[in-house]
Amino acid sequence: MAIQAVSSATTAASTATAAAKTIDKNAFLSLMIAQIKYQDPMDPMKADQFMSQLAQITQVEQLQNIADSVDAMKKTAEKGSMTNWISTIGKKMNVDSNILSKADQVYLTPAADFDEVVLTLTSANGSMKEVRINKGEPLVYTYDGEDNVTVTAMGLKDNKQIACTTGVYRVVKGVDMTTSGTPLLIAGSGESFSIDKVKQIKE
Repeated sequence: MAIQAVSSATTAASTATAAAKTIDKNAFLSLMIAQIKYQDPMDPMKADQFMSQLAQITQVEQLQNIADSVDAMKKTAEKGSMTNWISTIGKKMNVDSNILSKADQVYLTPAADFDEVVLTLTSANGSMKEVRINKGEPLVYTYDGEDNVTVTAMGLKDNKQIACTTGVYRVVKGVDMTTSGTPLLIAGSGESFSIDKVKQIKE
């Protein structure tokens, strides 16, 4: 019974991962043992064939080790150290959100020329507050209220509405690494954002 040769241990990481998923060293060893057990006694395996297949087992194990190392490095790079993520506390993260907590900021981008931008802040109890930013003023607003609010924005030109996009930066209040093993950054409202949802972190 012939056993297919295994790729060199210096194969690229992607090939190593694929090979490790196809067959592991235990399965390879089982195949070789079965081959020896059921070989033709009148024509037994030659010593050089046996040594070749032992070398192939070693190569399979090396491929598995490479694949495991690549996976471990990838996870480490994604998660970073706890110290690194703790250092983000107090900074601002850009996320897809329309909730503002105290000290969160919203950057405004009108779709066309405008006279003013109107922000509408709506609290959980339904109360609303308008903030108006005139043309020429900085198109950024820092929320200083105590309660969380939902923010929407629109531009006005000659009393006609203009679309206005918002870029929200939430203050990082904490880090949670216990839920899924992946760091979660906690905003002032208690919402959590996995690191793949964070577009940017700034002071």
